[in-house]
Amino acid sequence: MDIKQTWKNINLSRIAWLQRKGSIYFPFWNMVFKYPPLMLFNVLVILRANLFNTCIIHTIGDSHVVPFTYRFPFLVHHISQATAHNLIKEKSFTRSKEYLELFLKRVNKKRDVVFLVFGEIDARVHIYLKYGQSGRTRTFDELIAETVRRYGEAIMKIRDQGIAVAVQGIPPAASKEFITALPFSGKPSERSEISRKFNEQLREYCRSVDVPYVDIQSIASDEKGFIKKYYLADEVHCNSRIVPYCRQKIKEAFGSSKKI
Repeated sequence: MDIKQTWKNINLSRIAWLQRKGSIYFPFWNMVFKYPPLMLFNVLVILRANLFNTCIIHTIGDSHVVPFTYRFPFLVHHISQATAHNLIKEKSFTRSKEYLELFLKRVNKKRDVVFLVFGEIDARVHIYLKYGQSGRTRTFDELIAETVRRYGEAIMKIRDQGIAVAVQGIPPAASKEFITALPFSGKPSERSEISRKFNEQLREYCRSVDVPYVDIQSIASDEKGFIKKYYLADEVHCNSRIVPYCRQKIKEAFGSSKKI
């Protein structure tokens, strides 16, 4: 028996089980201490919604969903390392399409809202990588437009199911230089430009199809287009200070139709 392969299979099964539970995946050691309380909190969110017919905001995305953990009425569904670009792709590396479809089955269409939190990985990694691989013949605008279009397909598939959906813009870029093994990695100023343009195109797309867009860059960006320290959790993630703003914007978007 191949012990390494056996352990890998066990680990993959454990990750799949955790993600099917519709909550954030922690590494094994953290899972022991962090995951059980989070599962309990999620049960309370669901019970509260069922008892008082209040809205659950199903927050689905990559690691940028972390600020919404332990915050009513947000129920977090984490898809590790998922990109907006591949959210419609069959059998992607992260299986994001399959997990998204799984999470959507738990949404009460009359009561709840789906809040999508994807795209930061695209802006920080994917778009500049494709730009470099093309020999810099493809423009940022072109590559961003392609990603927003594909993301838009996923957004519309959700809305076409009769589910209320809102989209969070991506956070501003970090001002720090990153050391990476990738062959092409942009400078902070280039990542800031990509993030700004990505948000512009995503906002315009959402406006064109009448999907609420939550512009966190408007509150979290400094004068140079980088994330403000006040909102910074680590090198690339926002902290929980963005949560009240997001909740208020979602509440304003859906008005009396959702009890948020």
